[in-house]
Amino acid sequence: MVFCLLLTMGTVARGNDIEMVVELMTNGNFYEAAEVAITVGGTEGFTLAARALAIHGYEIAPESDKQELFLRAINYAEKAVELDPSSSAASLEISHAMGRYAQTISVAKAFSGGFAEKTKAAMDKAIQLDPTNFSAYLSVGSWHAEIVAAAGFMAKLLYGATEERSLSAYQRARELNPNSSLVHFEYAVGLMRLDSENLDLATEHLEKAIGLPITDAYGKIIQEKARKKLAQLLEE
Repeated sequence: MVFCLLLTMGTVARGNDIEMVVELMTNGNFYEAAEVAITVGGTEGFTLAARALAIHGYEIAPESDKQELFLRAINYAEKAVELDPSSSAASLEISHAMGRYAQTISVAKAFSGGFAEKTKAAMDKAIQLDPTNFSAYLSVGSWHAEIVAAAGFMAKLLYGATEERSLSAYQRARELNPNSSLVHFEYAVGLMRLDSENLDLATEHLEKAIGLPITDAYGKIIQEKARKKLAQLLEE
């Protein structure tokens, strides 16, 4: 009886801590959320820690702190996968954190370090584990778009990256979550990477990203980025 009571209390306390992490992230306190999530541990805690650190590192942290934050995010995402290899969210955070880290190093170093292959493998695993994970499809779309933009005609030969696969993945993400500002923003950015002739369609989706309701701090960040990107397009 005592053991069952202690187990129940521990579960409740852990649930409260997860709620605190989510609340901190909702309010934009990503670094603080990561610190709490780390103390929670487990697949869910480490996944949230990785996500929060990756967002904080990319959107908020000074340039000098980014690499360390992304490396920490990779570490926690890998811990989450070790604890539960069936977690789609954890696999996606490996891709997310690795992708952000790769952006802090040279293109040549990122390619030679195998980051393109590693991030894609983690995305594909996330989709395999949960075919409804819209964020994973969104990541795949961006992966193809970034590789095509960086490697040009060699993208398909070296990595199997194509414009068609990018657009197909973006389309699936839009089908799964048509009311996401993030989906419309990333789709717009991908369109611009793929072809300058896509500017009208990109503008349309930036406007959609701006017009959709948002419920958290990250959504506000995305909408502000969409506004800036749209303003740049309209000035050109």
